[in-house]
Order: sequence, then C-alpha cells, then structure tokens
Amino acid sequence: MSTTRHIPDNKLSDRTVLVEQLEAVMNSAEDGMVLLDSTGGTVKANRAFLALAGSEEDVLETKFESLRLFDHSAAVEVMRRLNMVLSGKPVSPFQVVGFIEGDKQVELEIKLSAWTRQGKTSGAVVVVRQLSGSRPRTKVPEGEERFRDLVETTSDWVWETNEKGVYTYVSPRVTEILGYEPHEVVGKSHFDFMPLEEAHRAVDAINPIVESHQPFRFIHMKKIHKDGHPVFLETTGVPFLGPDGKLRGYRGIHRDVTERRQAEEKAQQTFRKLETTVESVIQAISLTVEMRDRYTAGHQERVKRLAGAIGREMQVPQERLQIIRVAAHLHDLGKIFVPAEILTKPGTLSQVEFAIIKIHPQSAYDILKNIEFPWPIAEVVVQHHERLDGTGYPNGLRGEEITSEARILAVADVVEAMAFHRAYRPALGMEAALKEIVKKKETLYDPKVVEACLDVFLDHGFEWE
Repeated sequence: MSTTRHIPDNKLSDRTVLVEQLEAVMNSAEDGMVLLDSTGGTVKANRAFLALAGSEEDVLETKFESLRLFDHSAAVEVMRRLNMVLSGKPVSPFQVVGFIEGDKQVELEIKLSAWTRQGKTSGAVVVVRQLSGSRPRTKVPEGEERFRDLVETTSDWVWETNEKGVYTYVSPRVTEILGYEPHEVVGKSHFDFMPLEEAHRAVDAINPIVESHQPFRFIHMKKIHKDGHPVFLETTGVPFLGPDGKLRGYRGIHRDVTERRQAEEKAQQTFRKLETTVESVIQAISLTVEMRDRYTAGHQERVKRLAGAIGREMQVPQERLQIIRVAAHLHDLGKIFVPAEILTKPGTLSQVEFAIIKIHPQSAYDILKNIEFPWPIAEVVVQHHERLDGTGYPNGLRGEEITSEARILAVADVVEAMAFHRAYRPALGMEAALKEIVKKKETLYDPKVVEACLDVFLDHGFEWE
C-alpha cells in the first residue's frame, strides 16, 4: 500500500514566505537580477531585468545567451564567460552591447557568480546594469569586423557555421591551434578535420542537438593538426535564426585542451603503472604466506577470483570490487606469525593452537593499518572471520557492523577452504561447501552473498582456474 508523505502546513507556509521575501528583495533592486540553472537556463528574473529583456514568457526557461537582448557577438562572449563560472572559475565583470525594444542599443555591465548548493555549483547568479541610455541601433559591419572585439580579447578559436555545419567564419586563432590559415578552413565542416571514427562519434553527439536548435556546451572533439598530430578541443556553440525563424547556423568557440588532455593521460598512465607495481608487491606478499603451507598454495588467489565473481553478480561498484580483490589477496597475511608446525599440523588442533590461529586477522590488521591504501583494506581483512550472529573473531562483530566487502570475503573463504585439501582433512567438495553456506545463511553468512555465490556456481558455471 503506497503512502503519501505529509508536509506540515507550517513548513509550506515558511517556504512560501521565503520565496516571497526573495522576490521582494530581487524586485527592489535597480539592476537586473537573474538566476540561472546548471545548463544556463533562466530560472528567475526580477522586474528590472524583464524591463530590459522582455516578458517572463520571453525570458524564463530560455538559455541566457539566447535572449534577444544580445546579438551574436555579445551572445558568444556571454556564453564563454558563463561556461567559466559553471565550471568553477571566477569571472570579472565585463561589458557588452545589448539591444532593447528591438532596435535600441545600450551598454550593459554584467557580473556573473556561481550559485552553489551543498558545496556544488548548481547554476549562476547574474547582475545586469545598464551603463548608458538607449540610442538607435547601429549596423553591425560584415566580415571580420563583427568579431574584432571578441577576437582581440580571447585566446579561443571563434567560429561560425551555416545550417549545414560548414564553416563560414573562423578567427585567426585557428592557425595557432590547427595549423591552417582561416581561408583553408572556411568552406569545410567540423568533421573534415577529424579521423573517421571520431567524426562518426561527433556526428552522433551533435546532430540531435542541432536538429532541436539547442545550444551545446563542453563537447569534446579530436581534430588533426596540419602537421598530423592530434588536437583536442572543447567546443561550445549557440544557434542563430533567420527572420523566418529557421536555423541559419551556429556560432561558438573551440578551446584547445590538448595539454590538459595529455596531462590527464600521463596521470592515468602513472596511476596504472603504480597499480601494477602495487599488485606485484601484493602477490609477492601473498606467495610468501603460502610458501609456509603447501596445503594452502593458491588459496588467496582462488578466494580473490570467487569473491570478485560474487561481487560482480551483486553488481558491486568497481571501486568496491577493487577493495574486495586486494583484501582477498592479503586476508591471510597474519599467518606469517603462526608457527609453520601449526599451519601444517595434520588432525585436530588443540585449543591453544586454535587460539594462535585466530590471532591472524588482527596480526594482518596491525601490518596493513600503517599502509596508506586508498581503500579500507585493513578493516576488511580483520573482519573476514566475523559472523552475522557475533560468533566470529577477533572482535565478535554482528550484522551490519561487518563491512559488506568482508561479508563477501567470508563466504568466498569458507567455500574455497571446504572445496580444497587441508593438512587436517581431505577436500570436502563443492556440493558440501555450497550446502554449508546455505544451511548457515542468516546466522553466519549474509543471505544476499550466499545467493550470489550459488548463482555464480549453478547459473554461470564458475570454475577456479
């Protein structure tokens, strides 16, 4: 039976009062004030701004740079600065020419700042101040003159395409970024400078946006420099329409992010090398433990494989799978402190000998806690012999006190131990191992982990090697 959440009337009343107070403060300001969402869409505007830009119907839910207040040159500049704010960068106040009542030209000062919620950028706050009285709109010169102010102040490649995606204008910056002179680029499309596979990807990404006449932001493209090396660009564009309302083309900027991309790839390569090194060290430690007990050779590797398979069956996120994998490799590290004659003793252990064995999770924890892993490896390792009903060791934890990774590791450890030979008994076999975990699920073992383990073996045919 579904239930409807009840919100007290006084809470609704408080929220209404806050909204009214916000609107009162905004509408008392002489400057235009606008609140934008994370996509640059207009969420709220005060009366002063509506007096400049048009009615609420014209303004609300419209991309800020697409408002009729701005012509194409101003729109590109506004879009460039807004992108910086939305990506967490500060922006100084700047001036653009705006157009009100269709043909009256005014100078505007715009201040942009981030709108944050819970520490994250959720949009932007815009303050628009009119610096001059209106005057008749002057004709914007054609050709390079229409972009001259923008080109002089930006290091980005400014471009314009027609409705077919063919460049009709590119700024001189294209030569520094791509190696071609502007006249070599005009008449060609975005895709003419891309490898074939990249062109197919870009077409799939951009075409749906263009068909809906929407702006696009932060689309990444790989183009080929004139000398043959790859150039990575971050692309933003805004549509412009003809008097008939039909799409005439797009205007926007390409930002060269090649150095940033290369730095990210280098960092990834370094991380992968470090990961490989750590993996090798972990395997060496694991082998050191197993060399002291020939009956458990391969145990930690097999536990790692089964625990990973169980985790994937449970759709555990990749980072938690990494925790399980590393912890499985190291879970018996503490046995290096257990005398070899106890590890390899045939038959039943005495109470004293078993007490020594039970110390190994804590011993492993004492070693691992001082290693700065990016994950809680020591906590998972120390808990792999804990049981849901509190009968495990070393700390007698219960239920949710045991990490989910340790609960997966516990089942994998028990199944492997029963399926293979030990010094004190021959292998009991897979059927006995699976029956054991089914019998004791909910008392000793997490039922969800047990079910996933059964699926791994019975439905997916898991094999140790």
